[in-house]
Amino acid sequence: MTKTVQIDGSLMEGGGSIVRNAIALSALLKKPVKIRNIRAKRSKPGLRNQHLHVVKAIGKICQAEIEGAFIGSQCISFIPGETRGGTFQIDVQTAGSLTLLLQALIPVASFAPEPVKLLLKGGTDVPMAPPFDFFKNVYLFTLQKLGLDVTVCLGHRGHYPKGGGIISCDIDPIDRLKPISFDGTKNCNPLQIKGIAHAVQLPCHIAERMLSSAATFLQKKGYQLGKLKKDCPEQKYDPHIGPGTGITLWAETDCGTFLSGSGLGKKGLPAETVGESAAKELHNQLQTKCPVDYHLADQLILWMAIVPSPSVIKTSKITLHTLTNIAIVKRFIDINFQVDGAEGTMGVIRSEVNESSLLSG
Repeated sequence: MTKTVQIDGSLMEGGGSIVRNAIALSALLKKPVKIRNIRAKRSKPGLRNQHLHVVKAIGKICQAEIEGAFIGSQCISFIPGETRGGTFQIDVQTAGSLTLLLQALIPVASFAPEPVKLLLKGGTDVPMAPPFDFFKNVYLFTLQKLGLDVTVCLGHRGHYPKGGGIISCDIDPIDRLKPISFDGTKNCNPLQIKGIAHAVQLPCHIAERMLSSAATFLQKKGYQLGKLKKDCPEQKYDPHIGPGTGITLWAETDCGTFLSGSGLGKKGLPAETVGESAAKELHNQLQTKCPVDYHLADQLILWMAIVPSPSVIKTSKITLHTLTNIAIVKRFIDINFQVDGAEGTMGVIRSEVNESSLLSG
């Protein structure tokens, strides 16, 4: 029997991303894993509802044997079986992030023998997680460059605390991943900036003001603006179960990548402040001339580990999440990562070719 990989959930960042990445890698590589000290560095340690659903959802797809899968658990054992295709419905039952759930599910589902269709309910635009419009326009765009065939459709948005968002996602099997090469050997300059601001169960002028303040800031900096859209259901027909608003901006670069800035509204925070803050975040990333968004960099580490060829990315900022994900990957795969740059600064991350990679055949 394959030796069980032991993971200390208090490692480095010490949060839920350790659970998501470890369970995804376990299912991908068919290696049992045991995770202790889950979310030990959080104010409420142990599995929360959204992490529990990640474990259970991946467990369904790979027919795993699971122990310790309950809310508050600080230790779980996960023994993966054979990955399968099919339709899977997952209701997080809270505003737990569906985009974080999908980031863990897509790598596993992509190597199922048949297509996977996911019907998800939960949070689409919530704090401390990628907003849906980033997920669709930056993350999935990048996965398509790697050769993945993933289609996502937004039914309803879901915000904290009520959730109720609906996403469907279709994932077709992939034969072989393409190399990841965003090395930043040339400066990356913006071609055009696009964006979406939304307001549900709230007046549409909130989204309009976000877009207006973002556009004003970016135009003063000399950027070329593309389509800035508003997503505002007519209030008397609005199907969402709770109020929420936010904005996501993304800039296409001449390196063939996207950088982003985003923000969520909250009571008492002017819409203009949210819009300008998102624009400033995008501007700050563009100033680095790097090809890879720092929000995206940590999400690419798992993919860099399973691509059967050397990979390289240059990111606008190396984060603790990125460094933690590298440490988790190395627990599963005999692979070397070289990180040139310090946490909090821009840098280059390289992974050495792994001939025993899952996808080398």
